[in-house]
Amino acid sequence: MISLSNTTLLGTGRHRKCYAHPDNPNLCIKIVYNQDSSGAKELKRELGYYAHLSRRLKDWSGLPAYHGTVSTSLGTGYLYDIVKDYDGSNSVSLTAFAHQCLENGNGRALRAVLDELRAWLTNNRIVTMNLKAQNILCQRVSESRVVPVVVDNIGEAALLPLATWSGWFCRRKQARQWQRFIQDPLLSKAVLSEAEGLD
Repeated sequence: MISLSNTTLLGTGRHRKCYAHPDNPNLCIKIVYNQDSSGAKELKRELGYYAHLSRRLKDWSGLPAYHGTVSTSLGTGYLYDIVKDYDGSNSVSLTAFAHQCLENGNGRALRAVLDELRAWLTNNRIVTMNLKAQNILCQRVSESRVVPVVVDNIGEAALLPLATWSGWFCRRKQARQWQRFIQDPLLSKAVLSEAEGLD
């Protein structure tokens, strides 16, 4: 059993908490702390979608790989790749990255990350419940390159998961979600500055 009593808490979501693995710096452990029915459904949906992706996904750059379960002092833990920058520091959320870019007048860097995110989702037919900036980490893989990584809300809750199995339905769902996603005030500033030819 892995003790998490003195382990770094990396983040807290609605149903899960994410801890650094005390013995493996390349992994994190997610624990379900909110045991209501929606939390159980969320976990089941995510693990089912990971099983689906394990049979077809070739490019895992935009999604942490899942490595099964482990017994911990807080209950069953779910093991994932940890998302860290090339220098070992924790990758920041897209929300924090957008703030940094806009404060520094670097909308171009933010647009590049958004373009890469959209291309990866589209090319790999990745289905999400919704896209939120706080559920996407910006991983600095080198001094000059940032890769967006989706860390939550993957899969779909529909009784018939058409977007999971059909490229046509997936593209339609992605297009709708992207339009809602870029309405985020932080992200829309980057899109606006591009349209106006700024920076």
